[in-house]
Amino acid sequence: MKTPQAYHDENIASLEDTRKDALKAARFTIIGVLLIVVIKSYAAYASASVAMLASLTDSVGDLLISGVALYSIRLSLAPPDEDHRFGHGKVEGFSAFFEGAILIGAACFLVFESIRHMTAAAEPITAHTTVIAVSAISIVITVIMTQVQRRALKKTQSLALEADLKHYTSDIWINMGAIIAVTSDLLFAGTPIFDQIISIAIAAYIGYSGFTIVKKATDMLMDKELPESEREEIIAIINSHKEIKGMHDLRTWRSGMSIHISFDVELDGEMKLEDAHAICREMEIELIERFPNAEIIIHMDPEGDTYDTRHRVHGLHH
Repeated sequence: MKTPQAYHDENIASLEDTRKDALKAARFTIIGVLLIVVIKSYAAYASASVAMLASLTDSVGDLLISGVALYSIRLSLAPPDEDHRFGHGKVEGFSAFFEGAILIGAACFLVFESIRHMTAAAEPITAHTTVIAVSAISIVITVIMTQVQRRALKKTQSLALEADLKHYTSDIWINMGAIIAVTSDLLFAGTPIFDQIISIAIAAYIGYSGFTIVKKATDMLMDKELPESEREEIIAIINSHKEIKGMHDLRTWRSGMSIHISFDVELDGEMKLEDAHAICREMEIELIERFPNAEIIIHMDPEGDTYDTRHRVHGLHH
């Protein structure tokens, strides 16, 4: 079995690799979406399509989001300091909350614009071929971006990257919606209602995405527990050690790309401290193997003595 020092060195090296992967994906995303914004701006101006405007609005929001995401990733990966002993990971929660709020606001704007166009004199859609071509190009660029993001997300578990991936995956469908709207107008001239209905559907999708991101950000900022399936894995690893007489007060939470795990274990009160420490170290290593970005705190109690002033949630053993 590797020594704790070996795991420490590997974690430092892994963190540096994670930093590079996350930042590379964030920078690549900004370049890609900036290109998309440029070509969609031209298409929206040339076509007067509300659906194209919806798609452009979403991409502008994504550009702002990606800029905030890049900053938050850089800050979240900064090492702990004297004022932030647990690191800076929570900044991803603030970033994601801001990103979600932008999307919800953009969705409201698009609904308002679509309703206004329904009640006003219809402005004909022009440059159908341009809109279709731009949307198709945007789909290709977005697919490439999502592949880069997906590979980075497997290693980083970054909430900011996850938010970007969700948005740009939805963008593929949004661009398809713009193509359908303009094609419908081309085939059924004089029926712009297709364009307006699709733009409202796009707005609903953007709003839903914003809501889910805000919820995840809130969960991180409020230190919500890890999913029950992951908590059960942690408990199984702890209980696999026959020396453990009991465990309680398991607390887990996520901060940026890291997770925090703390719990109490009961051991034979006659056991030597050195032996108890060795058992807990073995548990810690097993947990790190399963959760590589985890920070783990284990408190040892003599069997039967489970009361601590830290225990705040009455009636919850695990």
